Amino acid sequence: MTGPISGVPGVGDDVDGVRTAAEVTGSVPAVQSRIARRRRAQRPVAGRTAAIAAAAVVVVGVGVVSLAVPPPKAPAAPAGGGVQVAPADARTSSLFCTSGAGVDAGAGATGAVALTNTSRTTVHGVMTTVAASGTAQIRSSVVVPPLGTAEVTPATGLPAGATATTFAFVGGGVTGTMVIGGPTGWSTAPCASTVAPQWEFAGGSTSSGLLDLSLYNPTAAQAVVDVSFLTTGGALLVPQAYQGITLAPGQLVVNGLGAYVQGQAGVTTLVQATSGAVVATELDKISTPTPTPTPTPTPTPTGSGLALVAGTPAPATTWRFAQTTAVQGGTVNLVVANPGGSQVAADVSVGLSGASVTPRVLDVPAHAVATLTVSAVAGWPLGSPYSVTVSAPSPIVVGRSVTAPSGAVAPQAGLTGGTTSPATTWLVVGPGSPGNPLSAGAAIRSLAVADPGGTPVSVTVVPLAGGQPVARARVAAGGLVVFGAAAVGGLRPLVVEATGPVVVEADDGPTGAPGVVSTSGFPLSS
Repeated sequence: MTGPISGVPGVGDDVDGVRTAAEVTGSVPAVQSRIARRRRAQRPVAGRTAAIAAAAVVVVGVGVVSLAVPPPKAPAAPAGGGVQVAPADARTSSLFCTSGAGVDAGAGATGAVALTNTSRTTVHGVMTTVAASGTAQIRSSVVVPPLGTAEVTPATGLPAGATATTFAFVGGGVTGTMVIGGPTGWSTAPCASTVAPQWEFAGGSTSSGLLDLSLYNPTAAQAVVDVSFLTTGGALLVPQAYQGITLAPGQLVVNGLGAYVQGQAGVTTLVQATSGAVVATELDKISTPTPTPTPTPTPTPTGSGLALVAGTPAPATTWRFAQTTAVQGGTVNLVVANPGGSQVAADVSVGLSGASVTPRVLDVPAHAVATLTVSAVAGWPLGSPYSVTVSAPSPIVVGRSVTAPSGAVAPQAGLTGGTTSPATTWLVVGPGSPGNPLSAGAAIRSLAVADPGGTPVSVTVVPLAGGQPVARARVAAGGLVVFGAAAVGGLRPLVVEATGPVVVEADDGPTGAPGVVSTSGFPLSS
């Protein structure tokens, strides 16, 4: 797919009542730029010049930075998400990237990381990569330009197989985006910015593909992990093989889940460290079947995809997706997991500008998973984007799976998690940098901004590197605006600034349908 995704409006398009930027009448007041304030705040502070000077030595000697950046500890995990961007004036920062590429992703699968620096100073660091095979780790220096992106392939020099990487920087403001690609498709997920004793995932499947769990201990202390599973059938599975998994400092363990969690269409994975803290990701190699008439016993697979999913360190009572588009012939499911001991009624509501849609209630039993096929809900939009909010009286975990129509381009299926906390400033990073996509032809195809609040907000989208805004709009209360490829397409890092809290979602291509590969961006402090 080389053009804009079908069903996703661009600037100036009018799609079934969803306001786009071209529909905004009158001039939008100039937004007092938070990113400008942030950049001013990122100028060198007392003592930081010396740290940057010391960091330059990294290029010559990796060991110097190893001393300057201590092994990561286990800070309190951010509620509902494992991704926070360290302030630009931070002395040190770390990222943890665990892709699982090279196991069930298929022969020839590759993993790369796009590192984006939101500060105005060159950031130096060390990349330490370990393999699940237990071979010796490798280290190399890495440099990320100011307000720019650097791409690295961590597994270079290691045997084929899954790897995990710790990035330790002298300085803050750096984010990481993992991009994996293989014969069945490609996917992206943010690198974690913290270790945690708990990680949770919703939406994987062991009935339509292969599901792998990667556990990585980047700390200096041993970790012991128990893993359990919630299913759509209501069973709480606690396989003995996944209890008491011991990870030495720097160790990566990859577990194929299908051997003990068999034939489950919807699986929620619960990771709990009884000692220490870890980083966890899941990789779902998906086969998308088309139902066939009886008595044929087995559906015929018609497509496939890869889904790399970052875990959340804690469930939350509210989850949001800024842009969901159900297309004719495709399927969009919301997978809601209830890790608590009592049944919950989850409210699922849709946000549109200038229109209203009747919300739905999804009952989720205790310790179970429930699925709502939003593409089949009568009265909900088909072919037009809308935002989704899932809320419950007690904490839940929510994922969204997308399957493209039969015959669509690869990848035809994907899985992503939602956003738990709106923010006024977001960083949006594509799968690579200008001129260097990390999957063939990959780029941002559209960018949605949804306003979950009760008053309208003004939104400005600017390149991270500076220059004129590429898009402006006013978003109605409870509505959304979708900017198309003409405004936001490509691989430039972008900053979304709003006058009130919003959620964002970038849709990447080429894929078989909107939402197959997407990202919710990185919230930035003002």
